[in-house]
Amino acid sequence: MPKKPRDILRPDVIAWALYDFANTIYSMNILSLYFAAWLVVEMGYKDIHYSLAYSASMLLAAILMPALGYFSDRPSGSAGGWTSQRKLLFLLIFTAGAILSVIVFAAIPSGFMIGVLLFFGLSNFFFEGGIVFYNALLDSVSTKQNVGKISGFGVALGYLGSIVGMILILPFVTGGFFGLDISFIEGGGKQAAFIPTAIFFALFALPIFIFVREKPVANIQKNGNGGLKAAYKSVWQSLKATEKYPGLLRFLISDYFFEDAIATVIIFMAVFTERVLGLTDDARTLFFIVSTVFAVIGAYILGRLADIFSPKKILFAIVSCWIAVLIVFAVNDQMIVFWILGSLVGILLGGVWAVSRPLLIQLTPPEKLGEFFGLFSLSGRAAAVIGPLVWGAVVYLFSSDQFLGKSLSEILNLDQDSAEKLPYRLAVIGLALLMALGLYIFRKVPDKGKRINE
Repeated sequence: MPKKPRDILRPDVIAWALYDFANTIYSMNILSLYFAAWLVVEMGYKDIHYSLAYSASMLLAAILMPALGYFSDRPSGSAGGWTSQRKLLFLLIFTAGAILSVIVFAAIPSGFMIGVLLFFGLSNFFFEGGIVFYNALLDSVSTKQNVGKISGFGVALGYLGSIVGMILILPFVTGGFFGLDISFIEGGGKQAAFIPTAIFFALFALPIFIFVREKPVANIQKNGNGGLKAAYKSVWQSLKATEKYPGLLRFLISDYFFEDAIATVIIFMAVFTERVLGLTDDARTLFFIVSTVFAVIGAYILGRLADIFSPKKILFAIVSCWIAVLIVFAVNDQMIVFWILGSLVGILLGGVWAVSRPLLIQLTPPEKLGEFFGLFSLSGRAAAVIGPLVWGAVVYLFSSDQFLGKSLSEILNLDQDSAEKLPYRLAVIGLALLMALGLYIFRKVPDKGKRINE
């Protein structure tokens, strides 16, 4: 008799999904909202300093995670031909590393920039690495009949976590809640967001280590080709195997540029909105909440449209809209237009993530899905290396006191305020160009998508 699919409300399923809730509290409050804005706006460091720390951490993750993921699959003990693995142990180590690194860089004197950036980079490396083991644990809380349902449950809680996380952390920053004073909390500025974020991350991540148990797997035979060599050989073989499937490598390369630009938008949007538009912490938090809500809507609607038309057509339209939105963002000064663009960014953000996976499935034979989704994940992680460096370099080179040794206000006859904003506008244009390059490569990806019942 076939095993009955697990109920989505089982303790282990809820605990697994809560980890997604937990880690989005980190990603939203550290990566998107407060760290970059604190470092660049409040402390006066250059965008390139943040870019280098973030890109280095993502490069380290891209290099090391294939090997660490491989080791997490190795047996830690066996019984009766079955083995247990190490995914929970690795997840615990990486989660603790992320949390402790946040606490350390929050405690380091802000004048010691190298120490702050080092531990920020470590926190992001551990955070990114933990996601690999978290995703791999999906198999331990689901069956073939409900894996999509449970995966979607985790994604939904992730979006909810980013919103709840912003609401929970805002009072520590401002001492209030959208203008309403909270008497028992004294706002400490952006830096005050760091330790509460680490605490909430730890609190909501804890259940996965209590309720989830790894599913035993068939005993893995050890051989002389194990270790780092086998891990990286597997990645290389996957990359070479893309040649057999038309359009797959082209899609992965184009998606690299899409993800590169999107990752940069996410981590530098707070700096842009404060530098260019002068948003307060309250307004910026509301902007990110609105964008997140529309990301949920966009993921659902555009995912459905991909079923009706085709993932290729819908993703092409999404990226085209991204390019247009980024260009308008770069030149806009009207607040009402900015809020409309924020909603559009949310829709497009959710759309890219919802549509790119079905397109990969169309381009990949069923027996190779695991292999190429691993390569897709690696590509996405590596993508967050170049974009932040492009942003940091553009802002640095075109800043008012760096460009050709003169101020931009003198060269372009701009007032000082316009000259200070111009590098950020040019940086956004740079991201639009990255998207456009990806779209140019993407245009020849085969369109295989029609509705199954057509």
